[in-house]
Amino acid sequence: MPMVFCRGCGKEIHKSAPTCPHCGATQAVPSSTESKWMAITASALGALVFLASIGFLEQDKPGTDEIVGVFIFAIPCIVLASISLNQRRWGKPWAITAIVLSALGILITAGA
Repeated sequence: MPMVFCRGCGKEIHKSAPTCPHCGATQAVPSSTESKWMAITASALGALVFLASIGFLEQDKPGTDEIVGVFIFAIPCIVLASISLNQRRWGKPWAITAIVLSALGILITAGA
């Protein structure tokens, strides 16, 4: 059973305890439990938005369905990346990249 010392009172407690059972002090959350799915999903959606918008550059004028499709992927991408940045989760560079790719995709689609 992995044990660590409390940040408040110094007594030995279990590694996964969010608070000390002796003094009630809040413990640091181990970094290995951070969720990586939000930043990775946002970056994948951002890449899809950007690649789809680049395809519009070769067309004369994209249809309404195609433009709506870009926005359907871009909005959740920006929301997920923003939440990931706000919660200071793992993958800050991934989240920033996702926002930039989505923004570029939206701008390319709007200009096409």
